[in-house]
Amino acid sequence: MSDWIGFYSTTQVARLAQIPLGTLRDWRRRGIIEPSVTMEADGQVIEEGYSYADLTIIRLLRALRKDQIDLTSAGIALRHLFDRLGPPSAGWADAHVYFVGRRIFAERGDAWGTTAATQFGQLVEERLFGDLFGELRAMEEGASILVPREHQKWVTIDPNVMGGEPVVRGTRIPTAALYRMRRAGRTLSDIANTYPRLARAAIRSALSFETALERAHA
Repeated sequence: MSDWIGFYSTTQVARLAQIPLGTLRDWRRRGIIEPSVTMEADGQVIEEGYSYADLTIIRLLRALRKDQIDLTSAGIALRHLFDRLGPPSAGWADAHVYFVGRRIFAERGDAWGTTAATQFGQLVEERLFGDLFGELRAMEEGASILVPREHQKWVTIDPNVMGGEPVVRGTRIPTAALYRMRRAGRTLSDIANTYPRLARAAIRSALSFETALERAHA
């Protein structure tokens, strides 16, 4: 995992993955997932952190645990997803990952079709599920598991842009900067005047995204 780019502190991971710091520390203690990259100065490690891939895995683990999927099944699912789709930062863009009860499905328009990730990648006959797959698509986590589907048009997380912090898509403007302005009492018009190239819909989406992060991390 250390070959995958990005550096996120424990605090950043807890916020972006919407997971308590205590849980993250417990997972590290138990060896489930731990920092894989370091910042060094003069040959000394000054800070340990997580890669973009680590962050993605932690967010997925949170989703799995929230649905009461045991960690063994979660590990099986993650291995299949990586084997089939590649690194989350590159290979998941045209795939759909669904959480249904205690099972996880992956779907992409390739020779694999639909697979049950929690069953070692077993192929699934969609026709056996009837209308269920229509419901699954409506519930999809989407290409970017770090950014909810309703915000993906305007918000993105790219480890190559602004240190991997969420930004307004197509810009280097952190969504957190817009949120701080709003918390300071600036109106939507004030923010739009400060960033005239941003669509108001983009500003609203960024503010909504940041509000959700703050509520989850409170």
